[in-house]
Amino acid sequence: MLQLEEIRVGYPVAGGLRTVVDALSLSLPAGGIGCLLGASGCGKTTVLRAIAGFEPVRAGRIVLAGHVLSTPEGTVPPERRGVGMMFQDYALFPHLDVAGNVGFGLARLSRAARAARIAEVLALVGLADRASSYPHELSGGQQQRVALARALAPSPSLLLLDEPFSNLDIDTREHLAGELRAILKRTGTTALLVTHDQAEAFAMADAIGVMDRGRILQWADAQTLYRAPADRFVAGFVGRGSVVPAAALGLVGGGEVLLRPDQLVPDVDGALWAEVLGTTFLGPGHVARVRLACGAVVEVDLHGGATPSPGAGIALRLVEEALIVFPPRQDGSPC
Repeated sequence: MLQLEEIRVGYPVAGGLRTVVDALSLSLPAGGIGCLLGASGCGKTTVLRAIAGFEPVRAGRIVLAGHVLSTPEGTVPPERRGVGMMFQDYALFPHLDVAGNVGFGLARLSRAARAARIAEVLALVGLADRASSYPHELSGGQQQRVALARALAPSPSLLLLDEPFSNLDIDTREHLAGELRAILKRTGTTALLVTHDQAEAFAMADAIGVMDRGRILQWADAQTLYRAPADRFVAGFVGRGSVVPAAALGLVGGGEVLLRPDQLVPDVDGALWAEVLGTTFLGPGHVARVRLACGAVVEVDLHGGATPSPGAGIALRLVEEALIVFPPRQDGSPC
C-alpha cells in the first residue's frame, strides 16, 4: 500500500540544504498500522508531512497504492492524494458542532449521503449521541474521537496520525490506544502514526520504525525490536535495559551485553556484586538502580523480600539465556 523508497527531505538554508530525513525506506501493507518511533527532532513528523504532500522530497520517491505521489521531479497536490491526517492538536473548528466538523471534508456528497456518512463514522467512534455538541463541551478523549471520525469520513487510502495521544492524560492515553487500533482494524484502514512513546507504539502498531537523526535504524514488530534489536541505539531506546561490557559480567569473548532488568536476579550465592543506588516501587514490586563493579548503572527487578537501602551491597546472579551481545566498539571505548 505505502512505499517510501530512499527518500530525502530537507530545508534550504544559507549556503545549502539542511537534511532532516535521509535515505529513509519503509513498506506498509494495506490494512497495516505502522509507527515511526523516536525522540523529538529525529525527523518523524517530517516524514508524515512528506507523505501528505506538505514537503517535497529531494531524493527517492513515495508510492501509495501503486501511484507515485512524490519524486524530486514532481509531486501530487495534498488534496489529490487520498491521504487523511489527524493532527496533534486535533484542529477542530470551535464554531462547528461535532457533525459539522466530521462532515467538513464531505462537501461533494449530497446532503443525504453526507448525513449518512457522518452518522456512520460517529457511531464507529462511539459518539452517535454527541453530533450536536461543540468541541468545548467534550473531553479530551472525545475530541480525539471527533478528529478521528473527521479523518476517516472521506474514506482515505491512508491515514496519518501525528502524536495522536500527546494531549491526553496517561490513563486515557492507554485506553484509547487500544480502542483506536480496534477501530482502524475494523475499518481496514492503512495507518502510519508517529510518537516518542514506546508504550503507544507497542499498543498500536503492527510494525515500528525506530528513528534517529532522520533514518530508520530498524523496522520490525514490537517483539523483534525488544528481543533482537539491530544495534545499541535501538537496544537502549526500546524497553528498559543497559548496554554493559561483557567482561563486567564475567563473560568471555569481549563485546557488550544488553542487560534487561529481569536478567540480574538477587541471589546470596550470585557471582556479581553491586551497590544499591536507590529503589522505586512500580507495582507489584520494586526496581533497584545498582552500580556494578565496572561502574555501569543498571536496573534490577526485585520480587518480594526486603527492599535494600541505598548504599547497601547486593549479590546478583546473571540469567544468561537469550542474552544479546554486540561486538566491541570500533572506537575502542569500553562503554
